[in-house]
Amino acid sequence: MAESNSTKPRHPAEFFSVHCMDRMADSGKLRGGGVCVMVNNSWCNHANVVTLTCFCLPNLELLALKFPPFYLPREFTSVIINIVYIPLQANMDTALWELHEPLTQFQAQHRDAALIVVGDFNRANLKRAVPNLYQHVTFPTRGNRTLDHCYTPYKDSYKALAHPPFGKSDHATIFLLPKYKQRLKWEAPVQREVTRWTDQSVAALQDALDDADWDMFRCSTDDVSKFTETVVGFVGKLVDDTIPRTTIKKFPNQKRWVDKSIREALNSRTAAYNAGIISGNMDEYKSAAYGVRRAVREAKWHYRRKLETQFQQSGSRSLWQVLWMITDYRSHPPD
Repeated sequence: MAESNSTKPRHPAEFFSVHCMDRMADSGKLRGGGVCVMVNNSWCNHANVVTLTCFCLPNLELLALKFPPFYLPREFTSVIINIVYIPLQANMDTALWELHEPLTQFQAQHRDAALIVVGDFNRANLKRAVPNLYQHVTFPTRGNRTLDHCYTPYKDSYKALAHPPFGKSDHATIFLLPKYKQRLKWEAPVQREVTRWTDQSVAALQDALDDADWDMFRCSTDDVSKFTETVVGFVGKLVDDTIPRTTIKKFPNQKRWVDKSIREALNSRTAAYNAGIISGNMDEYKSAAYGVRRAVREAKWHYRRKLETQFQQSGSRSLWQVLWMITDYRSHPPD
């Protein structure tokens, strides 16, 4: 009787994709070296994995890969995993310096990506070169020494557990249990009152400014400081009386470039998906999904132009506000 296909053992390649960097001649090594990572295909499509950099030097071997998983918390757009090997005989200062440059470059170019650095560091301590990373492996991985490290920019994001080595390896296997909580869960939404500058409200404010008796302010005092304070207060009162204000809820994982057009596009996509499930026709959903991508591109472009305009202004206050937003120095720039 022929054996059923369901009982045949499946090849590991059906479950995992392998991404490796073999030892190169430039490394000067005659034995050992090379790094490798296996990725579960149910976590990420191997066809979408991007190699950011890879090199094999005498003091450092690095393979950096960018993964777009099927699911991520909203505050992350992708995952960048850096597989590191620093030989025991390497110059640790040189190795850390060679590792510092690509890591800082990834953090600058992919600010919304989750950065993970793992591998065999031997005697090196990455926090000396990149202080904003946290080491999650706190137990010995070979004998009484902790040679294998895992670094991320997120404190207490993993709990590391020691498991027996694989095969003939003399390094303990490390199981990383995620402890990271989404920002939406550990940081409450904030309600803010904002002004709504519409064409009608701007026209009403312009009419109020045209009808104002400015000579009254000029005759009231000869002190320039008092005159300026009075006029600014009067204009502010006109703005408060003319421009409508509304209360909005800002979620902690919401990007700064998200606006009303994106929320409307997302609602349209959800409605088209629900209708497509009932009717069996997903053409409207595909069109709505494209509309979401287009809305995101346009919102990012407008937000970029807004920041560039503030940079070009002469006021130092607006310049510092832009720097605070870019560096996340403050959750909200001062008004």
